[in-house]
Amino acid sequence: MILDLIRVLIAVDVGVVVFCFLENNQIWLYNTQIAFFAVSLIVIGSFIGYSNMVKSQLENGNVGEDILKKYEDKFDLYDEEDEIDEKKLNEYNRRKLKWYEALLFSFKGGFNIIRILGYVALIGGFLWLRSIGIFDFLSFLFGVSIVPAVSLVYLLIASKKSS
Repeated sequence: MILDLIRVLIAVDVGVVVFCFLENNQIWLYNTQIAFFAVSLIVIGSFIGYSNMVKSQLENGNVGEDILKKYEDKFDLYDEEDEIDEKKLNEYNRRKLKWYEALLFSFKGGFNIIRILGYVALIGGFLWLRSIGIFDFLSFLFGVSIVPAVSLVYLLIASKKSS
């Protein structure tokens, strides 16, 4: 499925490149391509990072189990078979997942060198285009929006086909 999405993204990008050449608009070409490739790296890096996180959870035996439940109820206080002291339960319910625990939990899935390179390319591309005076907000925004828009449309079509 992901390879099909990549093929569709490449086909749409080729269409954008052809359009830019037909219109003889180099500024649009540079802006859309830098933005498109940077956002593509970000999305691919996110996919790889979260995919690796899911695989590691499966390898650790966390199949079919809510991972956050392990953090919120790690002492099985809500187990219906045991008697629960109300005082302990109230004290435990007041304890929430700390902000840094939640951040670390979400950071593990999103941290990937490809994703970081994508953000560096996006910022660096923007700064480079601005420094040489050919930055165009509309075409850069169009290049950034290609990947999410095509992905959304593709996933909607794929979900209708599967159901």
